[in-house]
Amino acid sequence: MVPKAEKGVGIDKQGEIWAQARRERILSRPPSEAVRVTSEETLKKVFPFPPLADEDKRRYTVRFNPFRGEIYVPIWRRLPVVEDEERRFLENSEGLIQLRRPREHQVDFGNLPPREVVQLFYLRLPSIEAAIRQQVHIIKNYQEGKEAQQIGDLMRFLDFQFQATSEGITRQSLAALAEQTAVFLVNSGLSGAVDPTKKRIAELLAKANQLDSLGRVNPLVAQVRLRAAYLEAVRREMMPVLVSEKFGSFLGILLMEREITRGIMEEAAAVLDTMVGITKRGAAVFEEKRPDYSFGEIEGMKKVLQKVAISLARVRVLPYLPAARVAAINLVGCRPEKQELNRGIIGKEADKLFSQPPVVELIGLGDFQEVKKRIEVLSYCPLIKALNDNREIGVEIV
Repeated sequence: MVPKAEKGVGIDKQGEIWAQARRERILSRPPSEAVRVTSEETLKKVFPFPPLADEDKRRYTVRFNPFRGEIYVPIWRRLPVVEDEERRFLENSEGLIQLRRPREHQVDFGNLPPREVVQLFYLRLPSIEAAIRQQVHIIKNYQEGKEAQQIGDLMRFLDFQFQATSEGITRQSLAALAEQTAVFLVNSGLSGAVDPTKKRIAELLAKANQLDSLGRVNPLVAQVRLRAAYLEAVRREMMPVLVSEKFGSFLGILLMEREITRGIMEEAAAVLDTMVGITKRGAAVFEEKRPDYSFGEIEGMKKVLQKVAISLARVRVLPYLPAARVAAINLVGCRPEKQELNRGIIGKEADKLFSQPPVVELIGLGDFQEVKKRIEVLSYCPLIKALNDNREIGVEIV
């Protein structure tokens, strides 16, 4: 609904007022009223996976595979709707299920209401680092890439056109503007746009340089048409904000998970280093050939290793999950009922790892040199390598 025009306000100023009102509506309105659908396969394969952030109660959010550590990020894509003289329908609706909001009616895919249809997909990403890069790419593409450049060019051209029509136009100047518009639409990529809003902008720009319905040169009509194109452009202008809000929240979840994960692994490596002495002097039992030690010291070290293993069990995502799991199993072993799960995570190394006595047992036997070697090779080094191989990427959203 367009706000009522204010008395004594020119069309250019009124357009700015309407544009600002539209900005505010876009940013404050609830989610799109499009008909939302997804596939039965997505419901069966992805929805059972837990959200990456327990605090995130949204139904359509970032999820992860707790058995393999992969990340699943939701995306929405517009589905083409076929229209004939009698109805609107989805041409290929087999296997699609409507995702209804509270109190939303079930729609007939063979006779759709006049609303867009969007389908929920989940991108399966091989690691949290890949998921972060993907989110940063999406945001930057709208803020700095082709979208931002196109909108900037459009705004500048609209300003030029508006100035030209406000200074008075003739049939000759209108024809010149029409030619300039045609060139701009081709060069900017708007002439072949698929996006409905962009198509609407292109149509309005082309119409702005035509005679009115009575075949006259009418600067006011041209300005009204240009202003309509401007308002549609404002809608596109707000897309970076909306994308940043939507995808930025996903990015925040991913960055938080990575920070927690890396922190767990860094702390575990530091504790192990302090205890056995890999990069610095460790406990006396690991430094002297014939140390004296007490039962209390042995039990204390066992408790430390158990706590480190429990902490590493909180690592949930690739690429960090295999290293954390190897390190933990090396320290305390693996229960038989969890071996198949860990084979899927660790790979071919798993059976060799299962066949060895865990470090906590070796400590009880007093074999401290073997303990130090096992901790360095199968716990400390895998953790450090995983951390070094996946250094944090710079994330800067302006």
